[in-house]
Amino acid sequence: MRKVLLYIFIMSGLIALACIPAILYLESQGKVQKPFHLIQLLSCMICFPTSGWFLWKSREEGFSKVKILATMACLSSGAWFSYFVYVMVMMAQTGS
Repeated sequence: MRKVLLYIFIMSGLIALACIPAILYLESQGKVQKPFHLIQLLSCMICFPTSGWFLWKSREEGFSKVKILATMACLSSGAWFSYFVYVMVMMAQTGS
């Protein structure tokens, strides 16, 4: 189970990271970047709980590089998802 969680959070984190340059490039060209935003949102929604679950499953084990990676993935995807929710709430309040 831990290996499956490991692969899922690593792949979803890499997909979310791979969307960043694509979004920046498309934004500089003035083209539509909506599909990449949606892919990034979905991959962060997958990465956040799976990395947290991986950390929970491996709590008895010692300190390792994989746990550092899981912590970074959990914190960064959680922060990105929290920022997304904040922006959506603010847009709803202003009527945008």
